[in-house]
Amino acid sequence: MTRSFRAPRFKPALFALALLPAMLACAGQEDGDGTARADASTAVQAAADQAGTPNWTISGALLAGRLAYDQGDDVMAAKLLGLARQAAPGDQVLAARTLSALLSSGDFKAATALAAEVKAQGAKTPFIGLVEMVDRVKAGDFKAAKVALESISDDGIGRIAKPFFAAWISLGIDGKLDPALAAMAPLSDFNGLGPVVIQHTALMEDQMGRTQQAVDRMKGAADGGAASARFIELYVEFLHRSGDDGDAKAFLDLFRSTNAGIAGAIADPLTERLAKPAVKGPILKTPAQGMAEAFFDLGSILQSENVEDQAKVFGRLALELDPELDIARMLLGNIMQQRERCAEAIDMYRSINADSIYRWSADISIADCQQKLEDLDGAIATLQGLVKARPNRTEAVVELGDLFRREKRFAEAVDAYSVVIDTIKEPTASDWTLFYSRGVAHERNKQWEKAEPDFKKALELSPDQPYALNYLAYTWVERRQNLDQALKMLNNAVEQRPEEGFIVDSLGWAYFQLGEFEKAVTYLERAVELQPTDPVLNDHLGDAYWRVGRKNEARFQWNRSLSFKPEDEQITIIQEKLKSGLGDAKAETTPPSGG
Repeated sequence: MTRSFRAPRFKPALFALALLPAMLACAGQEDGDGTARADASTAVQAAADQAGTPNWTISGALLAGRLAYDQGDDVMAAKLLGLARQAAPGDQVLAARTLSALLSSGDFKAATALAAEVKAQGAKTPFIGLVEMVDRVKAGDFKAAKVALESISDDGIGRIAKPFFAAWISLGIDGKLDPALAAMAPLSDFNGLGPVVIQHTALMEDQMGRTQQAVDRMKGAADGGAASARFIELYVEFLHRSGDDGDAKAFLDLFRSTNAGIAGAIADPLTERLAKPAVKGPILKTPAQGMAEAFFDLGSILQSENVEDQAKVFGRLALELDPELDIARMLLGNIMQQRERCAEAIDMYRSINADSIYRWSADISIADCQQKLEDLDGAIATLQGLVKARPNRTEAVVELGDLFRREKRFAEAVDAYSVVIDTIKEPTASDWTLFYSRGVAHERNKQWEKAEPDFKKALELSPDQPYALNYLAYTWVERRQNLDQALKMLNNAVEQRPEEGFIVDSLGWAYFQLGEFEKAVTYLERAVELQPTDPVLNDHLGDAYWRVGRKNEARFQWNRSLSFKPEDEQITIIQEKLKSGLGDAKAETTPPSGG
């Protein structure tokens, strides 16, 4: 019986800038229900009832609009909540939610009109001030933007947002650096914001002609460990414009060698950028672009704290001020993807320029979304294109190999992993997952003679790696090979991953195979506690219960295993055990787990 493959998956998520839960409490969030109240189940039913009706009732629009808002369908939410406002134009909570939906959907023009309307009605929501401020900045009227900023609450995210906005507005008003930097002074009270403040300070210095001072400041932050994707991009650009390409390449090599998600993925295109002549002048040409940077940074913080609705608004406002800020598109796509709005996420990712340093990570995310939408042919085509374009990157090939493995196309999975492995002259520690993944595909394709060397290579590159320890040792136990070493390896894996049920199960099942049934029960019970709905783990526990004489409990576990839909070939085996129990304890044989 086989279990699901487990190994770290490469995800193109953005690096978190800071974790600031205390500052984000009640970050401008609207509470209350507005004029019409209804519980969630009623809203769901109303939406279902109205789904095929071209002409919405007011109550139906309200309920379905709220449901759409909660599910992240911003375009539909804006439309339906706008209809509902016809019956309750003075409802401030409904107005705030409609305004949020308009902003989240990217309809800034309609949001500006609504903000002016509800402001005239005396409504109070933090989004009114934000919309006014952005509208004034876009028009170049920074004095009016300052007035709008003053209307924004100091609560929640406003406590850290307002100093950033005030600084860039100050720079826009009089072009003087010192007052702008003074406006950011309150941010020194917040732990974790240091690298972001340094980044904005350097961008302001650069815009005001103090470029070398900005470069030195960014170098200090880099030496201190600053490593968000945007920081990496900006720091490399600072070095390139100052002629320090050697330092820039060395900095990028650090992230390329660690293969660290989006930071590693942007290392190659940034290196290619270094081969081109540096652009003259400041990185950010206007204070409006600086405001866009602030909105993006704050949106990233909000996302890291799972305040996704406001993070979307901040991401949209960043793009409103700087449509070329591709990393803000990554932020929005990431939020949509997390909310399982996969079709919308794909559209957002595809809006990133083809030559952007973030397009690689965007395409990886597109393939992931295509899989969730069950567009397997599209995902395969996307991933194969990425593998061909950049065979030195592992994200796409691992994702492609994993997709083939899940579809039980094991030979193709082997070929996918081999594309990259064959290009590696001297494998490093970060390459362990490639050999491990290919080993799994070989084993599932019943080619143990090829799988075993790959598992050993993975452990050579990354000794004590728990996933490789688990798979190799477990298979040794199944094959009655290297038993003493295998048990030590499985105990090591469990010590490192005591919370992962399938690893705990491996140790318990190894004891079962060796006839130590009481020990097996201890570990297998723990494994089922950790993963209660896994059919294999429940089946294993049933077998162990039978061997220690707990036959009623054994049948209960086997029945549970059937309820969790095991693989087809295992159903008949479990049904036979329910009928006749287990045979001779010396005849235990089960195919390797972990595949």
